[in-house]
Amino acid sequence: TVFISCYFEFHNDKLYNCMSYFHNKRVWVTGASSGIGRDVAIKLSRLGAELILTARSRDKLEEVKKECGNAKTHIFEHDLSNLDTIDDLVSKVANQVGTIDILFNNAGISAYSSANETNFTVYEQVMKLNFLSVVKLTKCILPQMISNKRGQIVTNTSLSGKLGSKKRSVYASSKHALHGFMDSLRAEVYEHNINVNVVAPGFVNTEIGMKALTEDGTPYGNNDRGHESKGMDVDKASNMIIKAIETNKRETYILPFMSFTKIALYIARYFPGLASVIARNYNEEDNG
Repeated sequence: TVFISCYFEFHNDKLYNCMSYFHNKRVWVTGASSGIGRDVAIKLSRLGAELILTARSRDKLEEVKKECGNAKTHIFEHDLSNLDTIDDLVSKVANQVGTIDILFNNAGISAYSSANETNFTVYEQVMKLNFLSVVKLTKCILPQMISNKRGQIVTNTSLSGKLGSKKRSVYASSKHALHGFMDSLRAEVYEHNINVNVVAPGFVNTEIGMKALTEDGTPYGNNDRGHESKGMDVDKASNMIIKAIETNKRETYILPFMSFTKIALYIARYFPGLASVIARNYNEEDNG
């Protein structure tokens, strides 16, 4: 495929910009300062995309822009959990850059704590960033895509959005909500030639596990729940995500070919009773 050939040529230092699905497309990546967002952004720059990168840290965005090596990389420092300012952000991007071809909703935060012990404010904080900011940003971008009769909205959710487990009520609920919103949106915008894609990673070796919020909103602080020991390499995960965008996959699970989580997905679909037994006995800390 076009993507595969471009990717390998880049890694052999033979080609840095090729005619690909992403060539000359404006791609907005949120949460672009680290992890999956950072890696996806850098690779898309090699595939000829014009990038709009958003995150809270301007310094980190500047580092990513430098790694992209692309004059067509625009950075917009912004905390998307400030919902009331997203309209102004979108207006600023429209005025300085133009219309968006692909929106990659990637910004988010994890959480790991029991429902009974978690402060309600933690639910509010996570839902603001993981769900409501995605809805707000998507709705702000949608009119221009409908007007242009083209566009693509890609959202990074999680396997927790398909399978709930202990100490995941905060995180799983925010990701389940994204799946519901995107499924409905996909049906509504089909007639406008707008694609809606969901990518759902399992464990990926990034800092998201360490930064997960606990009962009182403080970060978890340890990397002992499988992200490092069993997590997919971020390079491989980002490759799968880019391929899913290029091939317009409705929903893609970012998992190794054979993994416990993939088996658990099928169990949940066909044997929900057994899945509930697994969920109440599964403990991430015991499987790190």
